[in-house]
Amino acid sequence: MAKRIDRRKFIVGAGSALAGAALACGRQQGGPTAPADAPTEAPRLTPVPTQEPASAATPVPAPTEAIQPTAPAGAAADLVLHNGKVITIDAADSIAEAIAVRDGLIERVGSSAEVLASVGEETKVVDLGGKAVTPGLIDAHNHFQVVGLMNGYYVPLLPPEVTTIEELRDRLGEIVRGTPEGEWVRAYFIVVKGGGLPTRYDIDPVSPNNPVWIMQQGGHYGSANTRALEIAGITADTPDPVGGVIGRDASGEPDGVFYNHRAMDLVRLHVPVYTQEEVQANIAYSQTAFAACGVTSFQDNNVRGTNTVATYGEMGAQGKMYLRGAVYYTLEWPGDLDRALNEIEWYEDPFMRFAGYKFLLDGQLTMAYCHEPHSGERWNLSTWEPQRYKDTVRQLHDSGLQICVHCFGDAAVDLTLDAFEEAMNANPRPDPRHRIEHCILSTPQAIQRMKNLGVVVSTQPQFLRLGGDLYPDFFGEERSRRAIVTREWLDAGVPVALGSDAPSTPWLTPQVTLFGAVTRVTMSKEQHEPEQAMTLEEALRAHTMGSAYAAHEEGIKGSIEAGKLADLAVWSRDPLTVPLQELWNLPIAMTLVGGEIVYDGGEASLRPRKARLMG
Repeated sequence: MAKRIDRRKFIVGAGSALAGAALACGRQQGGPTAPADAPTEAPRLTPVPTQEPASAATPVPAPTEAIQPTAPAGAAADLVLHNGKVITIDAADSIAEAIAVRDGLIERVGSSAEVLASVGEETKVVDLGGKAVTPGLIDAHNHFQVVGLMNGYYVPLLPPEVTTIEELRDRLGEIVRGTPEGEWVRAYFIVVKGGGLPTRYDIDPVSPNNPVWIMQQGGHYGSANTRALEIAGITADTPDPVGGVIGRDASGEPDGVFYNHRAMDLVRLHVPVYTQEEVQANIAYSQTAFAACGVTSFQDNNVRGTNTVATYGEMGAQGKMYLRGAVYYTLEWPGDLDRALNEIEWYEDPFMRFAGYKFLLDGQLTMAYCHEPHSGERWNLSTWEPQRYKDTVRQLHDSGLQICVHCFGDAAVDLTLDAFEEAMNANPRPDPRHRIEHCILSTPQAIQRMKNLGVVVSTQPQFLRLGGDLYPDFFGEERSRRAIVTREWLDAGVPVALGSDAPSTPWLTPQVTLFGAVTRVTMSKEQHEPEQAMTLEEALRAHTMGSAYAAHEEGIKGSIEAGKLADLAVWSRDPLTVPLQELWNLPIAMTLVGGEIVYDGGEASLRPRKARLMG
């Protein structure tokens, strides 16, 4: 049995490891010096900077001769990209030189000579100058509007300004002094060294008259002060909700810490909600951030509130989406089932659609639902009563849409596979393609069940970086070796998709995801079970075609092939050949969705020109 780690202290270990996490796109300071050395800046959520042009040292072929339009108007492409390395991610892993786009779709892929035959008088032409093009990256798991939410609704308490409980309390005091008495203060932190999770005893001295709610950035636990507990009516007599834990001190009084969403909801029910206008602004912010990283499609796997689902649809209907999104409604309480089945419009357009449903069957590290004890807060607690969970999964399966389930521990994975299997046996609809999100721990036996059931694993190697150093002490050496076993999944034929889980992890860039999948590097710069690593080609496929497959979209996106959507990422350097230590923060030069430029990294040489002006 793993030794027990005090619930306040387990975060301290993470604090030492996390001192250098970062969330940003583009170039970052203090780059790595070896493939296992990733940058370690302080984490913060900030507006995405403009990418710098590629290094002057990047080899660029000599300019091609002026291009004359030859295609007749009715057959000409709208856009041609040529003189590049086109990494198609097709079934043969073909490499091409050029792409022709017409009406938002890829019309032709081939050599520059072949594709330039599609140039007409009005065709816009981009000389790639040898740069690499991949399919647009598809982030299979994130909390899209929450990325924006963390830049306004919550006040950040982040390094380097906040690294200890004392600094958190001091900064919180400044915020409280600027807030009218009696109003709620909402903040978030990622980690503090030397103090673990802040309790009400830490917060109370600077907030006697204002209720305070502080969420840990991972999203699965939070802290409240005494005033907030009084408003919520939480006392020593308040029982833990099913699937959640109210932290308590030695005398049994609530200490202000809440684990899992059902417990957190006891306080959040009283916190002022954000408006749907703010949700729209959050979505707009996140589109800018993700586009700058080469992301063209996202899957928001945790949308709480039917009104927020509706706002996503409204953004699509109003033409405000320029990235493509799929959203999943989260069921946190049994009453959410009726809302899921009766209150949600199945909206769909080329840029936004309602894709299905989401459960969170356990929490993060300290609340992982496992078969055997670990050293966290609870090891044997699922957020749903098992039979009710299975019954709810069955009803949602019958709706015809996908189901995604957050599973950290191996018991959560097995219970979810049981629920999927029972629902599919009762109603064997073709290819439901249900998903397990994260899948941090899984047994060898579970992998064959995933394959047999056609379950997709949607995972994020960032969790190895965040927690890999803690896993041996937390789960024991043997069990920790089974963390995110990507090689076993791939070898068994289990479909794998990759995503960022931003902002639950402090990195939203695909570059960090790809780096993590290949290196499996922890914060101490050790490789966690390197034999489970993916190749870079496998990781890129999982972050494009794999993520498209995870959303039933492999027929229209995920590879550069004729007839598919012209969603493309132009890289400043070739991601397949750049030194691994540079992949972590490799800039994107241009992002295109439907053949339209949604992000221009500032490289004037890539700005499209009409062929008739080049003669």
